[in-house]
Amino acid sequence: MNRAMLAAVGALAACVAAKTGVQAAQEVTTIAGSGAAGIADGPAQKATFLFPYGVAVAHDGSIYISDRAAQRIRVLTPAGQVRTVAGSGSIAPPGLIVPPGYHDGPALQAQFAGPEGLAIGPDGALYIADAYNHCVRKLANDEVSTVVGKCDRTGVTDGPAGVAMLNNPESLAFDASGNLYIADDGIGLRKLGTDGVLSTIRFKSYTGQSARSVAVVNSPEELVVVGGFDGVVVYHPATGTDAHFSAYTLEWPRAVPNQLAAIDARQFVFADPQAENIRYVRLPAPPFDGAVFTRAIAGGEAEHTSDNAGFANGSRAQARFYDPMGIAIAGNRAIVADGGNRRIREIVLPDLRVSGETGATADQNHYEIALVGDASMFADTIGGDSICAHIETIFNRSRRFSKPVRCRTIEVDSGQQASLDEYIKSAATSEPLNLVILDTQWRRYAASPNTDALRARVQGLLSVLAPLRTKLALVWNYPPQDVAFADAEWVQNGTWDNSLPPSPGLSYGRSLTMEKTLRDLPILQYDLYKDLVTYELRLDAPPLFTPPIGALPNPRGNAFLGDRIATGLLGAGLGLNF
Repeated sequence: MNRAMLAAVGALAACVAAKTGVQAAQEVTTIAGSGAAGIADGPAQKATFLFPYGVAVAHDGSIYISDRAAQRIRVLTPAGQVRTVAGSGSIAPPGLIVPPGYHDGPALQAQFAGPEGLAIGPDGALYIADAYNHCVRKLANDEVSTVVGKCDRTGVTDGPAGVAMLNNPESLAFDASGNLYIADDGIGLRKLGTDGVLSTIRFKSYTGQSARSVAVVNSPEELVVVGGFDGVVVYHPATGTDAHFSAYTLEWPRAVPNQLAAIDARQFVFADPQAENIRYVRLPAPPFDGAVFTRAIAGGEAEHTSDNAGFANGSRAQARFYDPMGIAIAGNRAIVADGGNRRIREIVLPDLRVSGETGATADQNHYEIALVGDASMFADTIGGDSICAHIETIFNRSRRFSKPVRCRTIEVDSGQQASLDEYIKSAATSEPLNLVILDTQWRRYAASPNTDALRARVQGLLSVLAPLRTKLALVWNYPPQDVAFADAEWVQNGTWDNSLPPSPGLSYGRSLTMEKTLRDLPILQYDLYKDLVTYELRLDAPPLFTPPIGALPNPRGNAFLGDRIATGLLGAGLGLNF
């Protein structure tokens, strides 16, 4: 995409906002860089970059930036000034790059070759992944020195820092003990110990060598997250165990975490230059949260880069990026090196609602609800657009509960359905739960042809939940394809017509049979079928689910399902006495 097209995208966003009279919330802003190509220091908005790549936030709030094409290290000070702190050389024609080189010594005389990832060390120094020099450099006291690697050659050699060799170091991260982890693309994860010895860590779950980014989490346990073309690997140094999550679980069709930043042991954000956006990822926490949850939080959600790329500030949804490369967390903000736009951007992170962690949040001061659902059907999402958040809102507005209502999900993958009852029992016995809402969409669980078996199964659940004073509610839900192709007669007649062909999945007639089977048990039931079909039959109805059919609900779908579940259960009698 050329500069004219990028400008057009930004102008279009501004035009839309002007015509609609809607002023986008300033959730994404430019904090440095005019967008012009150059190496000029000065006031943040007037400073110029060639291709900002890595970012690191120092304790005093200073933001260090590696300008890869300029072969420089820049800093954005808290006072709003950009200045060069290391690197030298002049821009060569046609004006897009400073020739690379290698030289240690006084910082403003030093030379780099494609500096990328940055990390602040425990000694307060800035460590630099000098990618094309195949080494790690250090900036301290206005001097640049080589820490590890032979800067004139590439290799895979482990051993003392003076003889060890790196291939293509792209990202750096320190642990609490001062060990330096290096994402060495083409080799994998390397570790420079506090003893000065470089080693290569071999994963058990992943045998590839793609490693473009690395982040370390030090609490509650230390873990290392490595990202590359093949997804991410989570490595536990204490046990030597690891788990691989493919690129296809991070985004469809696939995501490339160029640089990532950890929020905590389960959550991180990464810049994806392939999709031209910034993504949020939450890893599973079995057994109560068994799926990876991911969403683009800024820069557009289209699968093709040509639909996302551009430049625009404003809300996270309207913002656009062009080759976002580096990312760092600073409080509730993410700092992004927007390489193609030659700017440093700041994103106000959304409310990151986390559910499903056993023992994490439930207490006696709230009316605690667990919404149990298939991870292929819904996920506890971000902030106020989750199904649980909408259930909370409706329940709290009803004033039927003596305490504030708090809802969280227990996601169950398809492979865990056989053990679903055990998961529910474990959740209810491990912490206080007032209500379990069971999303009965699963064919194995809710659509069993043996109604006696289903009744016995629910009675078994009740026998465990009743002594704990945990109530049970069943919500009869449906895969989106079951309602998208529904015959209008089903709604017009208001009853199930057995002369019509059954739905592709769980049919309305089957759910009525199951509902009658359980009607005299001390549970609440609510059927979403008519609500869903009535909505789908509206000619102007925006989709509730992201395409293709069968994917997760979008924010509109989360609102619809959460509101209807809550309203339906209230109508069925849920309240203080249930």
